[in-house]
Amino acid sequence: MIKTLHSTNEGYYLAYQYVGNVETQRQNQLVSTPVSCALEETLVEFGDVFQEPRGLPPKRNHDHAILLQEGGQIPNIRPYRYPYYHKNEIETIVGEMLQAGVIRPSHSQFSSHVILVKKKDSGWRFCVDYRALNKLTIPDKFPIPVIDELLDE
Repeated sequence: MIKTLHSTNEGYYLAYQYVGNVETQRQNQLVSTPVSCALEETLVEFGDVFQEPRGLPPKRNHDHAILLQEGGQIPNIRPYRYPYYHKNEIETIVGEMLQAGVIRPSHSQFSSHVILVKKKDSGWRFCVDYRALNKLTIPDKFPIPVIDELLDE
């Protein structure tokens, strides 16, 4: 920080403090923070929403389709380089998602890059880079509703 301050004549100082969401420590004593009754009732009523997804969504009346531009060529991009330990982590995450039924094997000619992003809890977030595919898609033209019109209705 001092080196940056001397070279650019400006700098930033960032400090953070952990704030517990359920329990706080006060004077070496653990004090429980009460959860409001309304919040607890909502969490119990809609508990299935907050659980890990198990399996693919149910079949719908209309299947989703991504429309591609005429004459668009399937992206053929070399995979990103990543450290060896990422390979093991990617295989583990994909295995867990296959076992949970969230994803399924595919023989599609389309593929996209996988990126692991470090989370705050020192775990990994599995991300897919769809930018090359997005360049080939025809965007859906659905206007965003005006909030004033929705409130008037």
